[in-house]
Amino acid sequence: MLGPLDLIVPPVVLLTAVATLPFTLISHLVTGNISDLTSWPKLRHAWFKHFWWWFGPGSKPLFAASVRPLLAQASGTVLDIGPASGIWMPEFGEAVKNNPGKIKKIYGIEPNTLFHPQLLSQAKANGLEGIYEPVAAYAQDLEGKGIEKGSVDTVITVHVLCSVGDHAETIVKELYEYLKPGGQWLVFEHVASRNAPIKVFQNINNTVWPILLDGCALDHNTESTIRNAGQWDTVAIGPDPKDGYFETLPHTVGRLVK
Repeated sequence: MLGPLDLIVPPVVLLTAVATLPFTLISHLVTGNISDLTSWPKLRHAWFKHFWWWFGPGSKPLFAASVRPLLAQASGTVLDIGPASGIWMPEFGEAVKNNPGKIKKIYGIEPNTLFHPQLLSQAKANGLEGIYEPVAAYAQDLEGKGIEKGSVDTVITVHVLCSVGDHAETIVKELYEYLKPGGQWLVFEHVASRNAPIKVFQNINNTVWPILLDGCALDHNTESTIRNAGQWDTVAIGPDPKDGYFETLPHTVGRLVK
């Protein structure tokens, strides 16, 4: 919470994304992997990989105080939706180490396969071999990957539902179906500002934000979307208490139980 200085965060992130594009282009030219430069979806995935390679770990300390207690509640069979490079893998490793058997399996649902080598490397480094499995799929395609509806104990979404475009309602309802009765959904997502002047500023930045950040958007009402996904027994989500008035990336955080 930086006060008015929070307003500089979106422009800084956007400039950072722009600065990583030349590195993406050069690395692909050097390695001869030209095919990724001939398709906008492929280029966008490759560009985001290079951006997130350092920005993800660099931004982690800003959110760790909110995310770590959340991830510590994970149990059973877990769907880790959109883990990218796996910056939260140490938290999963710590949970497994401190409470063996609490987490039986973690499926990292990551459609951008460029991140899969990093996920496997992170899993090995954090003692999660045989537990953490990257799955190349979108959330709406899990049945074709051998994951049955009603079989999941924990769904985790951390900074991912901002990137699903206009499909948020459909995807969230689909994920709800994978939870067992009594299963939990752990949420930490940045959302549209609740303050009208800041929301206008968000909307200005959002004209280019999805283009530069692989489809991520600033204006989603993710909290209400998840609340309306299905019948919940317990709903304990709301604004992150660490957010201030000028926060341009405000969050909703918490836990829902089916």
